[in-house]
Amino acid sequence: SGIAFMIAFLRIALLLTAVSAYKWMEKIKVPSMSNFRQMIDGKRFGDKKLVVITGTSSGLGKQTAKHLLRTGEYHVIGAVRDLEKMATVAEVENFNMENFTPMKLDLGSYSSVHNFCDELDKFRADRPLDRVVCNAAVYQPSLDYAKWTEDDHEQQLQTNYLSHFLMCSKLMPLMKGSEDPRMIMVGSVTGNDNTVGGGGVYPVADLKDLEGLEYGCKNPISMIDGYNFNGAKAYKDTKLCLMMFSNMLHERYHRSTGIAFSSIYPGCIAESPLFREKRPWFRKYFPVFMKYVTGGFVGEEEAGQRLFQVIHDPRCTKSGVYWSWNGGPREGRGAEAIEKGGQIVGAGGAGGGWDSIFENDQSDKVLDRDKAGRLWKLSSEITNAEWPLAYQPKSPCPTLKVVTLATSLLTKWEDMQRMKKSREMGLTPALAAAAAAKAKEEARAAAKEKELKIADALRLPAQNPAKEPEQQRLGDRLREKAAKTGAGSSAPVGTEAVNTVAALNKILKPAERYKKVTRKVTKALKPKAQQPEFDLASLMKSGKVEMPKIPAGHELLGDIPVVFNPEGKATMARAGQPLSEIATQADAFINYKCRKGECGTCEVQINGKWVRACQHKIPPLPKGEVLAVSVRPVAAGVEKKKPSTFFSPASFMEGVVNNGLGMVGFVKECAGADPEFEERMERERRIAEEVEKRRLEKVAAGKAGGVPQQ
Repeated sequence: SGIAFMIAFLRIALLLTAVSAYKWMEKIKVPSMSNFRQMIDGKRFGDKKLVVITGTSSGLGKQTAKHLLRTGEYHVIGAVRDLEKMATVAEVENFNMENFTPMKLDLGSYSSVHNFCDELDKFRADRPLDRVVCNAAVYQPSLDYAKWTEDDHEQQLQTNYLSHFLMCSKLMPLMKGSEDPRMIMVGSVTGNDNTVGGGGVYPVADLKDLEGLEYGCKNPISMIDGYNFNGAKAYKDTKLCLMMFSNMLHERYHRSTGIAFSSIYPGCIAESPLFREKRPWFRKYFPVFMKYVTGGFVGEEEAGQRLFQVIHDPRCTKSGVYWSWNGGPREGRGAEAIEKGGQIVGAGGAGGGWDSIFENDQSDKVLDRDKAGRLWKLSSEITNAEWPLAYQPKSPCPTLKVVTLATSLLTKWEDMQRMKKSREMGLTPALAAAAAAKAKEEARAAAKEKELKIADALRLPAQNPAKEPEQQRLGDRLREKAAKTGAGSSAPVGTEAVNTVAALNKILKPAERYKKVTRKVTKALKPKAQQPEFDLASLMKSGKVEMPKIPAGHELLGDIPVVFNPEGKATMARAGQPLSEIATQADAFINYKCRKGECGTCEVQINGKWVRACQHKIPPLPKGEVLAVSVRPVAAGVEKKKPSTFFSPASFMEGVVNNGLGMVGFVKECAGADPEFEERMERERRIAEEVEKRRLEKVAAGKAGGVPQQ
């Protein structure tokens, strides 16, 4: 009977193998009205790829959306919390609304994440998602206490990481069928501690043993490591989590789904609204510090171009990569930084064009597989995220399938015989007793540990005294210490900031004293205006000058060749793109000052005519024509030189000189930082006022029409 059963089983296995040969037919759907409607709805996207980006109403997300829309190859779904603000920004930035759809997503709410994913599934019709970009984030380094979401998590933790984790679990199946699917996490150097920015700036990202996450990370437990709240560390920890999450997605699902999972660090966007929680003096002087002292400054537009590259460039289809641009930010500063107004581009600074992208190294913390596995498990439990089974592709060989099925049956039969033998020998009760004793001991230890942690959490000072009066009981040790020292209360919030501002003003008030010195230094370093003495386009047309080679991948960026002289750098552009953006793309330097077209610092010559680069846009050209841009070169005395050998006496001296000159540039620029800062703040105020105006108009219209307002 056993042989007959095996023969029958093998027949069934062969039948299943034959059926699997027709697996390609699974994509064919039975005709129905719903399928027909989906096909019709999907056609409205044409041949455009669908891209989902969180946080497109400001900063990096806004600039990336602009780049994507400019190509005409994408339909962008902007996932934002405030639709009124998004509508205002889209109008101000002149978004092409035919290819842009804003959708409501509050990352501080799991229910909002579920609603967004459901609505997106309906909106896409029969089209797969081609790109998913987790960009939105909040940064609250100045808070003395945690803010909580409606799900009772610390705000940065849920917005930056947990809700993105849940969202990806729901959107990943919707990417099935895409020819080039990519899922991208916007990480940060602060989450990668093998760099100066990540490992040398306190506090350092460190998840410890994930104790806070093990207990659910709910009020009053605000941090992943289970310790007391620290706003700056909370942000850095979430970025570390995102980078680990990207690696786990790559390991589990890349081979089976074909999705390219990656993380990126676009650079320090020092002027970004991400720093809106910081004090005004910090927002004013931090960009200047990053330009002159660290050399790590990156503008919003350039950062948006970098994220756009990872979304668009065929070179970025590789999975499991942490994308970055250029080398260390502390190289190549000094005289060149002053000459270029802090705008360092190329391999020495944070700037750099399309071809400066590289696969960066990840720190040991990011690559910790054991901790990443626990992080995945705990995050899934907290968010109730459901993931498909991770599996590796198997050979389609029919023989292998038949043999595997037969072997699995024999294995089960053998296991049954072994279990029977174990019971006969009396091993099963002994094993069960040992397992029960071990489980009991582990449960006792876990319960004790949990009690201690909860007790420690309740002994902490109140994180939000106005909201949580029951937490105002301090531990016995803290009360005793306060009684001994006589310090009944801490210094008022903001004292440190006031002292810092006073100290900074003390330094900057005598800036007039340094003006003569800095004027002499900059005058000595500033080159005389060198105007091109020939028409580059005419020379290339006549064949006297050879057309520079267009770098690989740039042919996807447009249909107009653009060449920058005297650097000989070439790229492709589209009509209507800002010239400043194309210069960044080509890694060509243009010196800017006011960026309003008033000062003339950025004047360049295009096909024999002088224009101001900050205001000029690429004109339409006949096919075969080249747009030649002649730029005033950097003075020979301040051009970047090859760095000296690391830790050599020469490198030490270069470091001293670079730091000194960087501080000269910092002090000089700080004295004139007010107008630029005020312009940025005024732009943010205008958008906020317009959003409020639209809300009031909507409320008034609702009342007039008798529509209840929520």
